[in-house]
Amino acid sequence: MQPVQYDLHNRLLKQNFVSETQQQQLQQCQIMAQNFVELENGIAILSDLKNNKSYIYSGKIADELNIFQSQNNQEIEGIWEDELFNILNPEDVLQKHILELQFFQMIRTVEPDRRKDFCITSRLRLAGSQKSLIHKMFYFSDAYHQNVELALCFYHFDFLPSLDSTGMIINTAEGSIIRQAEVDNSNFLSAREKEILKMIQLGKKSKEIADALFISINTVNRHRQNILEKMRVSNTTEACTLAAKLRWI
Repeated sequence: MQPVQYDLHNRLLKQNFVSETQQQQLQQCQIMAQNFVELENGIAILSDLKNNKSYIYSGKIADELNIFQSQNNQEIEGIWEDELFNILNPEDVLQKHILELQFFQMIRTVEPDRRKDFCITSRLRLAGSQKSLIHKMFYFSDAYHQNVELALCFYHFDFLPSLDSTGMIINTAEGSIIRQAEVDNSNFLSAREKEILKMIQLGKKSKEIADALFISINTVNRHRQNILEKMRVSNTTEACTLAAKLRWI
């Protein structure tokens, strides 16, 4: 498991779940997955993050790709569709996981009743082939809107291939792009906060940062606290590690 995927894995599974998975929401997502497979001949993966298991629904695309051949609908332990990842371009899989990590950080800052408006989409090239897949993923919150309890992924062939494989977070209600994988993340950290975080990453203390930026130590410490709150981490070491993986600094 790559470092980014490992970090995402831990953040998804180590959330502070305080309730059982909502059965009604789980069943609704299962129906959506089945309908997608029937309509698009695609593959749908529904991951139950609290219970660390996934439901795989396979259409005719699975036969073409020679994956998930044991049965059309199956339940597996774990939340990763490794059988599919193994036939994809490794760089695209890495970018997909970086984007999902960004999305996980972002979605918890959105008002609960608007979270279903957002998803990520990316283009994934098949290894050793001219063909590619389109991937789309939605997160679903728990009953208390504190954690992400379900992740629903859709895969189908890309019928309009382009050279651009950059993934993006989109608002499906407004038709707007929230963030692409490589762009500036101004919605999260201000330019000053990123500047301070970069200096922290370099080992600078608050007084050194204050002197270099001609601001007070109190202002530096206030920025540090804002960074922790925005990124939902417990210390600046975690903040620097996560920001580097997300390419914020």
